[in-house]
Amino acid sequence: MTEPADSLLQTPEQPEEEAPRRKRKPTGGFECKLGLLLGLAGLAASRLGQLWIAFDVFSHFTLQFAVMTVGFLIGMVMPRGKLLTAFVVMVLGIVAIGAWPHVASREPHVVGQLQSGERALKVASFNTFWVNQNATAVKAEIERLDADIITLIEMGPGKKPILDQLKGRYPYQFHCYEVDYCNFAVLSKLPFVDAESRGKWAGPSFIRVRLGPEAGGLTVFGVHTIRFPHSLAQFREVTEIARLIERTAGPRLVMGDFNATPFSRILGVLQDSANLTRLTNLPSWPSEAGLPQIAIDHIFVSPGIRQLEAEQIGEPAGSDHYPVTVRIAVPAAP
Repeated sequence: MTEPADSLLQTPEQPEEEAPRRKRKPTGGFECKLGLLLGLAGLAASRLGQLWIAFDVFSHFTLQFAVMTVGFLIGMVMPRGKLLTAFVVMVLGIVAIGAWPHVASREPHVVGQLQSGERALKVASFNTFWVNQNATAVKAEIERLDADIITLIEMGPGKKPILDQLKGRYPYQFHCYEVDYCNFAVLSKLPFVDAESRGKWAGPSFIRVRLGPEAGGLTVFGVHTIRFPHSLAQFREVTEIARLIERTAGPRLVMGDFNATPFSRILGVLQDSANLTRLTNLPSWPSEAGLPQIAIDHIFVSPGIRQLEAEQIGEPAGSDHYPVTVRIAVPAAP
């Protein structure tokens, strides 16, 4: 049987040509540009405290703004996964900031050698956190740090008993529980010549002790300033304490919780007005996640005192702060 003529004239169907695939336009570019602008704005705001003190709070987050800026900048130049890249870089940066003080504290880093006529002292500052009730952990950490002089801040009533328990290690003690708005204690292995404390005055709450000739007449100040949003009051407090410290004769050691970072105008005023050198940079707050982000606990020294070892942090022992320690050399009486 022959096929119909129409079927003989039919030709095989030709496959349709596939339309060229359109390349997907990378997404996240606009978001990265916006994030970069926000990071740069944060860095700029952190410097505006020099003009208006209320902006000084942004200086606390200078490192975080820098991480944010770098993260979004790297994300912008990536061909794909712009936002994911920016997010990963920022997370890694935040983790690196928090890990930095732990890594720096693994082993003592020597920066100077003890010279003739000097005495080496390990000094420490620890904000124990007012509501922290773990007095046993605080006592154990003080013993582990084994500083020659330690300033304790926010020593709530629940932690007062540990002072008597530490008398064997620290026979020389001074506290200000009886003074309003003063919750300090200074523990020392060396004797005091005199001591004082102030709670309600033009400056911040502080405690002061002066050591004897064994430490060259060193005067030790423990300071705790008010914090944001009371920026103007904090500035006035620091100005007043700087004047007091500057008028104090002899070598001076100033340490405590200043609620201000190395990038702040607050610490700049203290250093310049009181003629002090800051020995600390490591983040010490907050302790909850184990990755402190902000350096607000500091140790300062006057001219004539040298640093022997770089700063280290301890363990929080239930506090929201890490203690900070430094080894220094002070002129000693012959």
